[in-house]
Amino acid sequence: MKTTHTHSERGQVLVIIAIAMIALVGIASLAIDGSRTYSDRRHAQNAADTAALAAALARVRSDASWASVGFSRAASNGYDNDGVTNTVEIHNPPISGVYAGDAEYVQVLITSHVQTIMGGVVGIETVTNTVQTVVRVSPPVNTEMFLGETVVGLSPHDCKAVVYNGNANTTLIGGGIFVNSDCSTSAFFNNSASASLTAPSLTAVGGVAYKPGALSVPSIVTGATAYAYPPRELVLPNITCSGSATKTGSTLSPGNISGTFPPSGVTALASGVYCVSGNFRMNAGDTLVGHDVVIYMISGEIRWNGGATVQLDAPDTGPYKGLLIYMPPDNPGPIILNGNSSSFYTGTILAPGADISILGTGSSSGLHSQVIGYTVDLTGNADITIHYDDGENWDAPKPPAIELIH
Repeated sequence: MKTTHTHSERGQVLVIIAIAMIALVGIASLAIDGSRTYSDRRHAQNAADTAALAAALARVRSDASWASVGFSRAASNGYDNDGVTNTVEIHNPPISGVYAGDAEYVQVLITSHVQTIMGGVVGIETVTNTVQTVVRVSPPVNTEMFLGETVVGLSPHDCKAVVYNGNANTTLIGGGIFVNSDCSTSAFFNNSASASLTAPSLTAVGGVAYKPGALSVPSIVTGATAYAYPPRELVLPNITCSGSATKTGSTLSPGNISGTFPPSGVTALASGVYCVSGNFRMNAGDTLVGHDVVIYMISGEIRWNGGATVQLDAPDTGPYKGLLIYMPPDNPGPIILNGNSSSFYTGTILAPGADISILGTGSSSGLHSQVIGYTVDLTGNADITIHYDDGENWDAPKPPAIELIH
């Protein structure tokens, strides 16, 4: 009799279930532990960012404990540098990457060890995250304004923001002209070829309109990048005066003064700062001489007649080194300067809100300045020569900057 053998398949399902369970555990581990790892990485990156910014800010403020500030900020975000669950490193200069060795940069490295919940089943007990942040720290510096251009018109939109006309030659030495206006047709304007403007360069945000033969300028550029107005890239002067200006004979001492400046009978200014609330007038036949002086025009205008003799120069040292005349942005001026062969001015004329007209300097060496106004008009019947030398003019404080690089 033939015997038939049947093979039982009982127990094979257990193998399938076991394999499925391993796959399910792996999927669960990926979902749970992967999510925790990703969340920790984001948290660590945020902590590194804030720690680097805090350390950089403290360093800009010359805080000797700037690194401790960074460690404290990291700890407040859960990364306390305990050497077990996490480590925090703060370096200046960075020890790795493209900025390694560059003292302008601060680097924060955070290494975090995340305990897995399900990963241990498949032999993964911890997952490590390493993140970094790099911050550039630019300390405050004093720097020449508007790239050292001799004449600057800051109006953002006016046509004819800087004008050259008249029957006299104008020469700029040391720097050129910058026109901040975006007027497409005539940010810079000239309508006469009977004289010539000589300058190293003419740069405008908008368009340039001039008569053939009127300009002797080897570099004319349009479409330049505009500066914000009111100017934000500069820290404008913060000038104060103590006490009142006092007249002794024909000499005026520094201080606050209201009304017409200089007072009647004054022909000399003692060294110092004058805070003027009134009009600065020089009439034909007047004389005014002052060395190491700053004229702060809180309000009012400036009008100098060509028949007056004005000899003024800015301080050689101190916080206002090179600053001769300052009109704050909320003072619209105007400023009208007309010189003669006996007049000399040295130092920056900074009037961001004022219309400035220079009608003549009367001398090939009469004006050693950087002229910065809302608009600037170089028009007159007497030759104009303006020399710009950074050493004779005011370098504006540039505020510290912190830039997150990553």
